Amino acid sequence: MTSFDFTTPTPTTIRVVRTFDAPLELVWRAHTEPELVKQWMTGPPDHSLPVCEIDLRVGGKARYVWKNPQFEMGMSAEFKEIVEHERIVYTEVFDGWPEGSTIVTANFSEAGNETKITIDIEFLTQEARDAAMQPGYEEGYAASYKTLDKLIVELHAK
Repeated sequence: MTSFDFTTPTPTTIRVVRTFDAPLELVWRAHTEPELVKQWMTGPPDHSLPVCEIDLRVGGKARYVWKNPQFEMGMSAEFKEIVEHERIVYTEVFDGWPEGSTIVTANFSEAGNETKITIDIEFLTQEARDAAMQPGYEEGYAASYKTLDKLIVELHAK
């Protein structure tokens, strides 16, 4: 059974917890392989992710660019820690975002036929966290993960 929780456990942190009805290896691949990420990390239905570059190694970089008919939004990242099938830690900064970078820690765990991912997004200040939580932020995560659910079914069938 899938679940989705979006909380603010500290004044500077957003936590996203999502459970998938899928094996850990498949969820890991969906989060780390650019050709798969482009298919689901799109946000709301009218958005796309035409640019997704991931050099998955410590010190490696990533680049994402989302588009919809009204805007384009880019984000760059650098990987700080990678423990395969367990954890990815990286810094990210959105183009033009005046609040500085964030540190993102994504932890993956498997129990039975389910995989849970816990993502902590640590902002420099509470004001930066609050600015990021504009309408659409949580909904974008939820929409992307619903799309990932569909992709996982397709991948699992192969």
